[in-house]
Amino acid sequence: MKNYKKLSAALMALTMTAALTACGENSGDEGSASVTEDITTTEKTEWTGDNIEVTADEGELSTDVDISGKTLKWMGIYDLNPTNDSPERSAELALFEDTYGASIEYIPTTSDKRFDDLATAILGGQSPDIFVYEWRSFPYDISKGQYQPIDSLIDWEDPMWADVKDVADRFTWKGEHYIAPLGYAFSDTQVLMYSREMMEEQGLDDPWELYEAGEWDWNAFLDTMKTYVENNPDNYGIGGWWANAFVYTAGETMVTYDGDKFYNNMNSAAIERAEGVLEDIFKNNLIKRGWIGPEAAFTTGDLLFYSMGTWAYNGAAESVPEQTIQIVPFPKNPDSDKYYVSNKVNAYMWVKGSENGDVVKAWFDCNRLVNYDEKYTDITKQKFLENNKGWTPEMYDITMDFYDSDKFTQAYDYGYGLSTYMGDEVMNVLYEGIANEVSENWVQTRDTYSSIVDEEIAAYN
Repeated sequence: MKNYKKLSAALMALTMTAALTACGENSGDEGSASVTEDITTTEKTEWTGDNIEVTADEGELSTDVDISGKTLKWMGIYDLNPTNDSPERSAELALFEDTYGASIEYIPTTSDKRFDDLATAILGGQSPDIFVYEWRSFPYDISKGQYQPIDSLIDWEDPMWADVKDVADRFTWKGEHYIAPLGYAFSDTQVLMYSREMMEEQGLDDPWELYEAGEWDWNAFLDTMKTYVENNPDNYGIGGWWANAFVYTAGETMVTYDGDKFYNNMNSAAIERAEGVLEDIFKNNLIKRGWIGPEAAFTTGDLLFYSMGTWAYNGAAESVPEQTIQIVPFPKNPDSDKYYVSNKVNAYMWVKGSENGDVVKAWFDCNRLVNYDEKYTDITKQKFLENNKGWTPEMYDITMDFYDSDKFTQAYDYGYGLSTYMGDEVMNVLYEGIANEVSENWVQTRDTYSSIVDEEIAAYN
């Protein structure tokens, strides 16, 4: 009955609709960690259809504890309860309320103030129970005592938790687990989008067909853009938020972690090759710069590839209903047989000072169950497609494949979490400096910042 890979993909519809579909334009720099966080936690879009009612089968959820009437305190920039904009209960909330008789108290914060508000609440003895995983959660906020380990709440040998233990293991601190991954442990993949009609009109090989043939690599990607711009001098090969996701396809990241220590990996030959391709893209004037909202991605007709998190696809596709907007993963390193994708870690944290462990455990289990049990798959996919008219079943299934570890390797750079300075400034220069005209070439950038990364790492090792 259980099939995590299929279910984990489909549950995106109910648990993180905002991450796929809703975002206002952001005038900040494209690709910064703050942009990632903002666009994946924005307010939920309006639901249509009937309110979801779900019931756990006997034995699927532990009812050994009595938490009836208790409240889970959640601090975030969106409400987990139904709202005027999102009147339907999520599957996990329905299970939480109906199975346990518990409820959620929403403690609102803002994108700009969320970390300060959390710290203030903890210091004032008013800790919420849970907070969403953020880039700086690991290791920075954990090392500062913002969170507590979750091993007392989770049975990692339980099949539904065993499926995500490998992800949780990547974020152990001093031998303990701190993040509780939801079903599809990563979300909001950065993808490439393009118009199949434009590719055909330009006489270019279809990237999706190249991908299916195993031929979608850096060389094909670069050649496609160069040919397009040579034939259309006033147009561009790529725009949006993409440079970091491209560098990830090297198969290595700037900062690595072995469960005990962090390491500076900036001398990686694979990373240098990827950055060299970025230099080539830059020198050939293939980049359309500045923020490009999804509704403007293809309406101007001057952009071949548009990249953003999957949240942007709906707006991009709906803006040109006469065209087929195709999703394709970022190309692979020609020296590798693996495709790498860049996703946001989708998990909750147990806040330091919370004494509501039994309620937190119940909430965690409800989230895991709805992202694990196959009986929820069809309804969540249907709900998603009903509420996001730009998506087709084909594009939905393609996107869900990105969370299949047999097909894609999830890239994650621990450098973003070393400090606010690293996450907000240094990592953006390392991954996107060339594309955003902040740095001239990789070797110079590496020589300038390597000692800074060493210093940041030394604070933990």
